[in-house]
Amino acid sequence: MDFFDTEDYSIVDIQRLIDQEVEENIHLDYKASGSLSQEDRKKIELTKDISAFANSDGGIIVYGVSEKENKPFDFSFIDGNLFTKEWLENIITSIRPRINGIKIFPLRKDGEITKSIYVVKIPRSDNAPHMARDSRYYKRYNFKSVPMEEYEVKDLYSRKAIPDIQIDGCSFYKTKEETDDFFEYKLMASITNTGHTMCDTYKLNFYINNPFFCNFSYKPMEDKHSFTFLEDNRIKISSPSKEPIYSGETLDIGGITIHVSKEHEQLFLDNLIVDMILFYQGGNERLAYIPSERRFVENQQEIEELQKSCTKNRYDYFNESEK
Repeated sequence: MDFFDTEDYSIVDIQRLIDQEVEENIHLDYKASGSLSQEDRKKIELTKDISAFANSDGGIIVYGVSEKENKPFDFSFIDGNLFTKEWLENIITSIRPRINGIKIFPLRKDGEITKSIYVVKIPRSDNAPHMARDSRYYKRYNFKSVPMEEYEVKDLYSRKAIPDIQIDGCSFYKTKEETDDFFEYKLMASITNTGHTMCDTYKLNFYINNPFFCNFSYKPMEDKHSFTFLEDNRIKISSPSKEPIYSGETLDIGGITIHVSKEHEQLFLDNLIVDMILFYQGGNERLAYIPSERRFVENQQEIEELQKSCTKNRYDYFNESEK
């Protein structure tokens, strides 16, 4: 699992960073034990670094590892008796406004509290900008935390006003309806507003490959779906917004009926990729669902490679059938 995604860190994870010389970057920073101190200037530095991550795209600070030329060099353990997790939390809470969602993972080498490491995971904040203890605003830039320009601070105030909507799932299932020639399937997806602002304008595009094995049933005046056949043997089905979606709310979208040819049902299902792109005010998100494997794919390159593979499988099938 990726170091940024895990929720259960260990000394082994830190040792791996050191062994693999994972370089500091816009999302990762290493701090030696001297970074934690009772001195005011060190406390200011701590709030500067953490607020910079929150004001930028989030990231992780590993306290207890020294670095050389922006690469982890060795352990630089922290005495957990002097600098506890609670002490660290108290310094962080002096950042204004408070950053929600910060997680601190205390690690102990060989179980010894005097050999402590703190992994601090900072989310990208929707409540930015955040001010450090020196009453200044910072951002993450390359390997450093640098002061923000006035216009950058102003831009961050608008972050909380931009919706953030994500594709939260997809279902493709066979119903009990069928004819002599077709089986009936339903296609639907779920979207969730993970931001802090209501969004009333959005659109989800479904891209279905091998559409010539199907018939699509819909009520244009009611559902307002639009259908566009594309040159790469796919069909785009657009489902526009039907109602406002509020912060924390989940809505189902789509509800498309697809009649699949009985003769080619298995071929269609084996090669089906439901590629989805969600457009909304402030951004977009792409996600593909593979019904035959019941899994989701986020990587755009992998999605395109799967589509090429499925197209090849279809041509191979028909070539074999003609022999």
